[in-house]
Amino acid sequence: GEPTIGLLGDLCFLHDSNGLLGSRARGVDATIVVVDNDGGGIFSFLPQASSAAVRAVDFEMLFGTPHGIDLEALAAVHEIPCTVVTEPAAVGPAVVRAIDDGGVRLVLARTARAANVARHEAAWDAARTAIASVLPAP
Repeated sequence: GEPTIGLLGDLCFLHDSNGLLGSRARGVDATIVVVDNDGGGIFSFLPQASSAAVRAVDFEMLFGTPHGIDLEALAAVHEIPCTVVTEPAAVGPAVVRAIDDGGVRLVLARTARAANVARHEAAWDAARTAIASVLPAP
């Protein structure tokens, strides 16, 4: 009786997109939030992404796996409304609107892999600095 919200990456969404077939006619109340970074962005956080032993072109083919597919168009094929957001602050309000509207809805959060990694590194640096400021000196 409650709406369902799922968060997944673009490759996962593509892999399971056949599950969208007929979903609107089934009375499903689900908001699907997809992080669209044109590939396996999670692998950009692993050591091989910055390793001198792995050429960038090889990393892209093996780990980045860019798909180049218009996920908004894929949603349209299934007659699923799609809201595209490009700013982090817009994700929450888009999800709330999708839940309020009901039915099957897609919130497509477009991101850039390099920017995601840089943002996480900045957060990790800030956390290390904060922790170091409260720990006694060795």
